[in-house]
Amino acid sequence: MSCNLTAGWVVDCKDSQGGINKVYILKEPLVDFTAADGIITALETTTSAVVDGADWFVFEVPKQTSSFTETINASIENGTVFYEQSLTLIFNKMEATKRNQILLMAQNEKLFIAVEDGNGTFWSIGLTRGASLSAGSVTSGVAYGDRNGGELTLTGMEPDPSYTITAAIVNVTA
Repeated sequence: MSCNLTAGWVVDCKDSQGGINKVYILKEPLVDFTAADGIITALETTTSAVVDGADWFVFEVPKQTSSFTETINASIENGTVFYEQSLTLIFNKMEATKRNQILLMAQNEKLFIAVEDGNGTFWSIGLTRGASLSAGSVTSGVAYGDRNGGELTLTGMEPDPSYTITAAIVNVTA
């Protein structure tokens, strides 16, 4: 049987950080990828066989506001499993340029997203089926100290758990 376990794990050191550093969205549709052992080592878009830092739009987020969650959805009755990937992206300051990008995100059904977590690890969203903007809100706030900005939720539903992505693909230097 191909689904037999191959290893276990032990309690690790307390050296992990939560949160998201940045979000990267591929500028063009993803057409192919190369992966081994859950790690993406190459991406190909409609115009580029080698994806690098110039191929991404970078979305910076305020510290300790945004998150990435992957939910395992399994049905014993149907013998099925899929993985719902959800990115909550917070931004400050309502602006026309942000409004225009949100409009384009909402219209796009095949986004490929790389999320850099608090540990500097990159995770994929929408690798094979694409991700899309599934919810969001923008608010002026009420009090002077309230957020003037918004919250977007981008969602992917994939047959496999999120892959990690080598930093060289996103072309990020520490």
